[in-house]
Amino acid sequence: MKKTICLWMLISSITGVVCAQEKKAVTNEDKTFELPANKITRRFWIELNKGNKMQVELVNIDDLEQIGNVDSLVRMFLQDLSPLKDSLSDELCYKRIDYVIDAKAKKIRIYKGQSNSSSYLIQQGEVAALKLEQDTIHLLGRVNNGHPYRLSFFVNNWNELGTYADGRLNDKLHTLGTKYNTDWKRGEDGRMHLTKDYLISAKQNRGYLSPGGDQLELNVAANIQNYKNYFVPGFTLGGAVIMSSIFRNTAVRHELGVYWEPNFFFGRNSDGKLATYRNDFLTVTYGKRLIRESGEEPKVQMAFSLSYLIHREGDYIEKNTFRLGAGRLSLFEGKTKLEPVLYFNDFFKGVTPGIRLIQYF
Repeated sequence: MKKTICLWMLISSITGVVCAQEKKAVTNEDKTFELPANKITRRFWIELNKGNKMQVELVNIDDLEQIGNVDSLVRMFLQDLSPLKDSLSDELCYKRIDYVIDAKAKKIRIYKGQSNSSSYLIQQGEVAALKLEQDTIHLLGRVNNGHPYRLSFFVNNWNELGTYADGRLNDKLHTLGTKYNTDWKRGEDGRMHLTKDYLISAKQNRGYLSPGGDQLELNVAANIQNYKNYFVPGFTLGGAVIMSSIFRNTAVRHELGVYWEPNFFFGRNSDGKLATYRNDFLTVTYGKRLIRESGEEPKVQMAFSLSYLIHREGDYIEKNTFRLGAGRLSLFEGKTKLEPVLYFNDFFKGVTPGIRLIQYF
């Protein structure tokens, strides 16, 4: 028992260290000028001309209608930037300009970068310094329902942006908003293009993002379940392969996991002393759920689990016992789950229903 607890504490601490190392601290500057993490579910690209591009990032495709007049937003940005033009006068520096659209107080952040090497253009005996990196402009705002959005422009020079505020940007977003649900075709560049306007593209069909991509996830959870007339505490330790995909124009998350699950019964031994009896299950799980545009986890999830008793102490559980789980109810942002289960042995003999409460950390 002591060895089991020590092993659990060691692995939990390792998992905590790994998570802490992977998680980057969010600064106040990030909160002001960056998109909230894991909120964006759609991303589109719009080709302009001269190699310039526009990127549209949304939480929900319906938010596009609430952004309003993009040409006016661009003109407002250039007007607010006007007092700072002197700081942008170096033509060879590439710039990143972040502009937060807020009714109370708009905010601007400017970053200037310089290449470590020098590039030159030679034409007809004339030598001129050459700028190779594009400028980046981010317009960050929120629609009426509170969802964030970001319109990004990647242009050869930031002061070219005003030339596009002539109705073209509004036309492109109108086409995207009204035609995005029509056909998309994969082009020679490997991207999906809107058939009604080839200049509008996305990495995946209809701009869906696959959050997080494929990954390996370690999980530690405490659980309690009823077995016959016992309430049995335990814990779960293992990992799952997470695979995200686009299926029939919908983002889908697949999870395939393997877990070790010790369960603990308490009773008196032959000497009349209180003793702990550990019964271990090896569990294989599979889950599949649609990824909502809001980023919220669905309450009712399609999930299956099959467990087999690999270690037995006491006479609480029969030998060769299986446990089958089907479906899960997700609560408290996915940290707590309820799972109906069915215990049986020797091909559905001694069938016993139950329910498990799982608390993830």
